[in-house]
Amino acid sequence: MKTRLTLAAVVALLAVFVGMQLASAGGSGWLTSWDKAVKKAKKDEKLLLVEFSKSDSSETCQKMTKEIFRQSAFRSWAKKNVVLMTVDFPEERELPERIATQNEKLVEKFEVDSFPTVLLVSVEGEVLGSYGYVEGGAKAWLEKIVPAVQAITTSAGTWITDWEQAKKLSKATGRPILADFTGSDWCGWCIKLKKEVFSQPEFKKWSAKKVILLELDFPRNKTLPDALKKQNAMLQQKYQIRGYPTILFLDANEKVLARSGYLKGGAEAWIKDAETKLK
Repeated sequence: MKTRLTLAAVVALLAVFVGMQLASAGGSGWLTSWDKAVKKAKKDEKLLLVEFSKSDSSETCQKMTKEIFRQSAFRSWAKKNVVLMTVDFPEERELPERIATQNEKLVEKFEVDSFPTVLLVSVEGEVLGSYGYVEGGAKAWLEKIVPAVQAITTSAGTWITDWEQAKKLSKATGRPILADFTGSDWCGWCIKLKKEVFSQPEFKKWSAKKVILLELDFPRNKTLPDALKKQNAMLQQKYQIRGYPTILFLDANEKVLARSGYLKGGAEAWIKDAETKLK
Protein backbone atom coordinates (compact mmCIF):
# COMPACT_ATOMS: atom_id res chain seq x y z
CA MET A 1 0.00 0.00 0.00
CA LYS A 2 1.44 3.36 -1.05
CA THR A 3 1.18 6.39 1.19
CA ARG A 4 1.03 9.83 -0.34
CA LEU A 5 2.34 12.80 1.60
CA THR A 6 0.46 16.06 1.39
CA LEU A 7 2.36 19.28 0.72
CA ALA A 8 1.85 20.31 4.35
CA ALA A 9 3.33 17.03 5.55
CA VAL A 10 6.38 17.44 3.31
CA VAL A 11 6.94 20.97 4.58
CA ALA A 12 6.65 19.74 8.16
CA LEU A 13 9.19 16.98 7.56
CA LEU A 14 11.58 19.42 5.93
CA ALA A 15 11.24 21.75 8.90
CA VAL A 16 12.12 18.93 11.26
CA PHE A 17 15.11 17.98 9.12
CA VAL A 18 16.36 21.57 8.95
CA GLY A 19 15.91 21.90 12.71
CA MET A 20 17.98 18.78 13.23
CA GLN A 21 20.67 20.13 10.94
CA LEU A 22 20.74 23.46 12.77
CA ALA A 23 20.99 21.81 16.15
CA SER A 24 23.75 19.55 14.91
CA ALA A 25 26.07 22.53 14.44
CA GLY A 26 26.72 22.50 18.16
CA GLY A 27 25.21 19.19 19.11
CA SER A 28 21.91 18.63 20.89
CA GLY A 29 20.49 21.24 23.25
CA TRP A 30 21.31 24.29 21.12
CA LEU A 31 18.48 26.71 20.32
CA THR A 32 18.36 28.66 17.08
CA SER A 33 15.78 31.33 18.00
CA TRP A 34 17.02 34.37 19.92
CA ASP A 35 13.57 35.08 21.36
CA LYS A 36 13.17 31.52 22.60
CA ALA A 37 16.68 31.48 24.02
CA VAL A 38 16.12 34.72 25.94
CA LYS A 39 12.76 33.50 27.21
CA LYS A 40 14.31 30.29 28.48
CA ALA A 41 17.23 32.15 30.06
CA LYS A 42 14.84 34.42 31.94
CA LYS A 43 12.74 31.49 33.09
CA ASP A 44 15.75 29.45 34.21
CA GLU A 45 17.62 32.52 35.54
CA LYS A 46 20.69 31.67 33.47
CA LEU A 47 23.07 33.39 31.10
CA LEU A 48 23.12 32.81 27.35
CA LEU A 49 26.08 31.16 25.66
CA VAL A 50 25.80 32.16 22.01
CA GLU A 51 27.95 30.46 19.36
CA PHE A 52 28.54 32.28 16.05
CA SER A 53 29.64 29.62 13.57
CA LYS A 54 30.19 28.64 9.96
CA SER A 55 29.45 25.03 10.66
CA ASP A 56 30.01 23.51 7.24
CA SER A 57 32.84 25.65 5.88
CA SER A 58 35.13 26.62 8.77
CA GLU A 59 37.59 23.97 9.89
CA THR A 60 38.09 25.76 13.21
CA CYS A 61 34.35 25.86 13.85
CA GLN A 62 34.15 22.15 13.16
CA LYS A 63 37.06 21.45 15.49
CA MET A 64 35.41 23.50 18.23
CA THR A 65 32.18 21.56 17.84
CA LYS A 66 33.91 18.19 17.84
CA GLU A 67 36.53 18.83 20.52
CA ILE A 68 34.50 21.00 22.90
CA PHE A 69 30.76 21.29 22.39
CA ARG A 70 30.08 17.60 21.79
CA GLN A 71 32.17 16.44 24.73
CA SER A 72 30.40 15.17 27.84
CA ALA A 73 32.29 17.57 30.13
CA PHE A 74 30.96 20.58 28.25
CA ARG A 75 27.44 19.22 27.83
CA SER A 76 27.17 18.40 31.53
CA TRP A 77 28.37 21.85 32.58
CA ALA A 78 26.26 23.73 30.04
CA LYS A 79 23.06 21.92 30.99
CA LYS A 80 23.36 23.21 34.54
CA ASN A 81 24.72 26.69 33.94
CA VAL A 82 23.74 28.32 30.64
CA VAL A 83 21.22 28.41 27.80
CA LEU A 84 22.87 27.41 24.53
CA MET A 85 22.19 29.14 21.23
CA THR A 86 23.85 28.73 17.85
CA VAL A 87 23.96 31.49 15.23
CA ASP A 88 25.07 29.68 12.09
CA PHE A 89 26.16 30.89 8.65
CA PRO A 90 26.43 27.73 6.53
CA GLU A 91 27.54 27.86 2.91
CA GLU A 92 26.33 24.49 1.66
CA ARG A 93 22.74 24.66 2.83
CA GLU A 94 20.05 27.30 3.08
CA LEU A 95 18.57 28.39 6.41
CA PRO A 96 14.88 29.24 6.84
CA GLU A 97 14.41 32.89 5.96
CA ARG A 98 13.46 33.96 9.49
CA ILE A 99 16.56 32.31 10.97
CA ALA A 100 18.85 33.73 8.28
CA THR A 101 17.44 37.23 8.82
CA GLN A 102 17.73 36.90 12.61
CA ASN A 103 21.32 35.70 12.36
CA GLU A 104 22.35 38.62 10.16
CA LYS A 105 20.88 41.03 12.72
CA LEU A 106 22.64 39.27 15.60
CA VAL A 107 26.06 39.25 13.93
CA GLU A 108 25.66 42.99 13.34
CA LYS A 109 24.27 43.69 16.82
CA PHE A 110 27.16 41.96 18.56
CA GLU A 111 29.77 43.11 16.00
CA VAL A 112 31.04 39.59 15.35
CA ASP A 113 33.67 39.48 12.59
CA SER A 114 35.35 36.11 13.08
CA PHE A 115 34.21 32.52 13.39
CA PRO A 116 33.91 30.78 15.70
CA THR A 117 33.03 33.42 18.28
CA VAL A 118 31.26 32.45 21.49
CA LEU A 119 29.65 35.19 23.56
CA LEU A 120 28.45 35.03 27.14
CA VAL A 121 25.36 37.26 27.09
CA SER A 122 22.90 38.47 29.71
CA VAL A 123 19.13 38.36 29.18
CA GLU A 124 19.37 42.12 28.65
CA GLY A 125 21.68 41.56 25.68
CA GLU A 126 24.92 42.70 27.35
CA VAL A 127 28.08 40.86 26.35
CA LEU A 128 29.83 39.62 29.49
CA GLY A 129 32.60 37.70 27.78
CA SER A 130 33.93 36.70 24.36
CA TYR A 131 35.70 33.41 23.60
CA GLY A 132 37.12 31.50 20.67
CA TYR A 133 38.66 28.15 19.93
CA VAL A 134 41.46 26.92 22.21
CA GLU A 135 43.62 23.84 22.02
CA GLY A 136 43.16 21.22 24.72
CA GLY A 137 39.53 20.26 24.32
CA ALA A 138 36.57 20.84 26.60
CA LYS A 139 38.61 20.94 29.81
CA ALA A 140 40.90 23.72 28.59
CA TRP A 141 37.97 25.71 27.20
CA LEU A 142 35.92 25.38 30.37
CA GLU A 143 38.84 26.65 32.41
CA LYS A 144 38.37 29.97 30.64
CA ILE A 145 34.62 30.37 30.79
CA VAL A 146 33.63 28.72 34.08
CA PRO A 147 35.22 31.43 36.27
CA ALA A 148 33.35 34.14 34.34
CA VAL A 149 30.00 32.43 34.81
CA GLN A 150 30.71 31.74 38.47
CA ALA A 151 31.69 35.36 39.09
CA ILE A 152 28.23 36.41 37.96
CA THR A 153 25.98 33.64 39.24
CA THR A 154 27.59 32.94 42.61
CA SER A 155 27.28 36.57 43.62
CA ALA A 156 23.55 35.97 44.10
CA GLY A 157 22.71 36.37 47.76
CA THR A 158 26.24 37.39 48.76
CA TRP A 159 27.57 40.85 49.57
CA ILE A 160 30.14 42.36 47.25
CA THR A 161 32.05 45.60 47.74
CA ASP A 162 32.98 46.57 44.18
CA TRP A 163 30.74 49.25 42.63
CA GLU A 164 31.68 48.48 39.02
CA GLN A 165 31.07 44.77 39.53
CA ALA A 166 27.68 45.53 41.09
CA LYS A 167 26.64 47.58 38.05
CA LYS A 168 27.81 44.86 35.70
CA LEU A 169 25.86 42.22 37.61
CA SER A 170 22.81 44.46 37.66
CA LYS A 171 22.95 44.78 33.89
CA ALA A 172 23.49 41.07 33.49
CA THR A 173 20.56 40.04 35.66
CA GLY A 174 18.18 42.96 35.38
CA ARG A 175 18.10 43.20 39.18
CA PRO A 176 18.51 46.45 41.14
CA ILE A 177 21.50 47.06 43.38
CA LEU A 178 20.81 47.14 47.10
CA ALA A 179 23.55 49.49 48.32
CA ASP A 180 24.02 49.41 52.11
CA PHE A 181 25.85 52.49 53.41
CA THR A 182 26.89 51.26 56.84
CA GLY A 183 29.20 51.76 59.78
CA SER A 184 29.57 48.07 60.44
CA ASP A 185 31.65 48.21 63.62
CA TRP A 186 30.24 51.25 65.43
CA CYS A 187 26.73 52.15 64.20
CA GLY A 188 24.13 50.59 66.50
CA TRP A 189 21.27 50.79 64.01
CA CYS A 190 23.49 49.27 61.30
CA ILE A 191 24.33 46.35 63.56
CA LYS A 192 20.65 45.84 64.40
CA LEU A 193 19.71 45.93 60.70
CA LYS A 194 22.29 43.30 59.90
CA LYS A 195 21.26 41.06 62.79
CA GLU A 196 17.49 41.40 62.46
CA VAL A 197 17.21 41.53 58.65
CA PHE A 198 20.30 40.85 56.55
CA SER A 199 21.39 37.79 58.53
CA GLN A 200 17.96 36.15 58.44
CA PRO A 201 17.20 33.25 56.06
CA GLU A 202 14.12 35.05 54.71
CA PHE A 203 16.24 37.96 53.54
CA LYS A 204 18.96 35.71 52.10
CA LYS A 205 16.40 33.77 50.07
CA TRP A 206 14.72 36.95 48.84
CA SER A 207 17.91 38.83 48.01
CA ALA A 208 19.38 35.92 46.02
CA LYS A 209 16.59 36.31 43.47
CA LYS A 210 15.71 39.98 43.67
CA VAL A 211 18.78 42.22 44.13
CA ILE A 212 22.54 42.62 43.85
CA LEU A 213 23.96 43.17 47.34
CA LEU A 214 26.58 45.92 47.69
CA GLU A 215 28.15 46.83 51.04
CA LEU A 216 29.61 50.33 51.31
CA ASP A 217 31.27 50.37 54.71
CA PHE A 218 32.61 53.26 56.78
CA PRO A 219 34.22 51.52 59.77
CA ARG A 220 36.07 53.21 62.64
CA ASN A 221 37.94 50.28 64.16
CA LYS A 222 39.37 48.71 61.01
CA THR A 223 41.14 50.05 57.94
CA LEU A 224 39.78 49.48 54.46
CA PRO A 225 42.04 49.20 51.41
CA ASP A 226 42.69 52.65 49.96
CA ALA A 227 40.86 51.91 46.71
CA LEU A 228 37.77 50.71 48.58
CA LYS A 229 37.84 53.69 50.94
CA LYS A 230 38.07 56.05 47.97
CA GLN A 231 35.23 54.30 46.17
CA ASN A 232 32.94 54.42 49.20
CA ALA A 233 33.69 58.09 49.88
CA MET A 234 32.93 58.92 46.24
CA LEU A 235 29.55 57.17 46.42
CA GLN A 236 28.77 58.76 49.79
CA GLN A 237 29.30 62.19 48.24
CA LYS A 238 27.56 61.32 44.98
CA TYR A 239 24.37 60.24 46.75
CA GLN A 240 24.68 62.76 49.61
CA ILE A 241 24.55 60.18 52.37
CA ARG A 242 24.17 61.90 55.74
CA GLY A 243 23.49 59.05 58.14
CA TYR A 244 23.82 55.31 58.67
CA PRO A 245 22.39 52.94 57.80
CA THR A 246 21.13 54.27 54.50
CA ILE A 247 19.91 51.79 51.91
CA LEU A 248 19.65 52.83 48.28
CA PHE A 249 18.11 50.74 45.54
CA LEU A 250 19.92 51.65 42.33
CA ASP A 251 19.63 50.54 38.73
CA ALA A 252 22.57 49.67 36.50
CA ASN A 253 22.64 53.28 35.24
CA GLU A 254 23.22 54.56 38.80
CA LYS A 255 19.70 55.97 39.18
CA VAL A 256 18.10 55.87 42.64
CA LEU A 257 14.95 53.74 42.54
CA ALA A 258 14.11 53.83 46.25
CA ARG A 259 15.52 54.52 49.73
CA SER A 260 15.31 52.55 52.94
CA GLY A 261 16.99 52.04 56.30
CA TYR A 262 16.37 50.26 59.57
CA LEU A 263 12.79 49.10 60.08
CA LYS A 264 11.25 47.30 63.03
CA GLY A 265 9.56 43.96 62.47
CA GLY A 266 12.43 41.85 61.18
CA ALA A 267 13.16 40.51 57.74
CA GLU A 268 9.57 39.91 56.66
CA ALA A 269 8.50 43.48 57.39
CA TRP A 270 11.63 44.91 55.79
CA ILE A 271 11.19 42.88 52.60
CA LYS A 272 7.53 43.85 52.32
CA ASP A 273 8.45 47.54 52.66
CA ALA A 274 11.24 47.20 50.08
CA GLU A 275 8.98 45.51 47.53
CA THR A 276 6.36 48.21 47.99
CA LYS A 277 8.93 50.92 47.35
CA LEU A 278 10.26 49.17 44.27
CA LYS A 279 6.88 48.83 42.55
